[in-house]
Formats: sequence, C-alpha cells, structure tokens
Amino acid sequence: MIVLAMETSTQLGGVSLIKDGKVLATASSLKQKSHSEALNGFIQSCLDQAHLKLSDVDVFAVGQGPGSFTGIRVAANAGKSLSYILKKPLVTIDSLLLLAAPVKSPLPVLSIINAYKNMVYLGLFDLSKGPEPFYLKGPTAVPVSQLEALIPQEVLVVGDGYETYHEYLSPEFNRRLHRDARYSDFPLSETLGLLAEERAKKNQTIEWNSFLPLYIRASEAEEQKRGIVISPLK
Repeated sequence: MIVLAMETSTQLGGVSLIKDGKVLATASSLKQKSHSEALNGFIQSCLDQAHLKLSDVDVFAVGQGPGSFTGIRVAANAGKSLSYILKKPLVTIDSLLLLAAPVKSPLPVLSIINAYKNMVYLGLFDLSKGPEPFYLKGPTAVPVSQLEALIPQEVLVVGDGYETYHEYLSPEFNRRLHRDARYSDFPLSETLGLLAEERAKKNQTIEWNSFLPLYIRASEAEEQKRGIVISPLK
C-alpha cells in the first residue's frame, strides 16, 4: 500500500510518501504562509524521490486540524481533489493526535497547539489503551489561563503552544509539564502517513466529499463579529 500524506495545519507543512510501513520520501517547510505555494512542489519532489507517479498512490491522507484555518484548507483541498480525480480513498487524522502518536512515555501526553489570542488547542491522551493515543480530554480550545486547572497531573507535553506560552505558567504547573526533545512540536506528515496506512488496512477511509475539518474555534472574522476578545494570560 502506498500513502501520500499532506499535513499543513501548523507552521510546519509537509508531504510524505509511505509504503508498507516505511517512509519513502518526505519534504517540509516551516514557512506557514507559503504552504499553498510549496505543496505541489513537495508532492512532486516526494514522487520523484520514490520513483513513483500519482496514479501509483493507493490512499491520500490529510491532517484535519485543529490549527491554522488557511493551513488546514491547503492540504484538505489538495487531498480532496486528488481523491476525487484519481478515485482513491481518503484518511483524515487530527493534528493533536498526530503530535501524541510518536511519543513513548508512561505519562499521559498533553498536545497543545498555539491557537493565538492567548489560547491553545488541547488534547490529553493515554498511550496505553490501543495502537493510537486515546483521548482523555479534548479536542478543545482553552485560554492559557485555564490550563493549570484542567491538567492537575504530571504529563509529557508536546506542541508549539508550550514554547509560546510556558513562561506565563506558574512554576508549580511547569514542574508537572515534562518535555522530551526527541518529539516534534509540530504534527508531521510522516506520522500522518504511517497512521493512515494502518487505518486504511482496517478500511477506516472516507470519500473525498465526506471530509470535515476540525476547526473547533470560529474564524477570526467571526470572532470579531461576535465581539470575542483576547483572553488574559493570567
């Protein structure tokens, strides 16, 4: 089985080709505003590296967010279009789970993605309940000021929300938040592809027109219309 995975929901955008549990090729960039311009080039680069054609792909995988509204749409539109044109199935996996999936730890894993306006997208996971991380809390968006009350236990934390806001957290709370430099603070297309392959083997795929992005929050324009203001950090 060959999977083409596209993840552009955060600052790191990337594409990976997976075959039989192995990463054949990958390409990525930390330039969030250029994801739409880079994606097609990343796809072609991965195909060239693996000596494959688009028609060789069996499954397309897309990161469904949460994250950047515009970023989510970049991979989503590409994945839906390719799935429709080539009549191949689609797998979508959320970004918080993608952050937690590579982690090996006896502690619960806290995934937090910067949602801006002093907020984070949050997912708390148990790694012991199956082949994929199991949600204990979330997915949700919460003000940074509420994190300490929501997470009373020790956790291993991943995600760019930590680096963005950790200095505003209390010393007591920071002592409960463990870090491991081996794990990325951005959801990776490689992880997406590997998980998508396993789901596809279990026929856990969708049609292109069934894709639902995981936005959680309203758009910035909608929040302004509703009069939603920036949450205080403390």
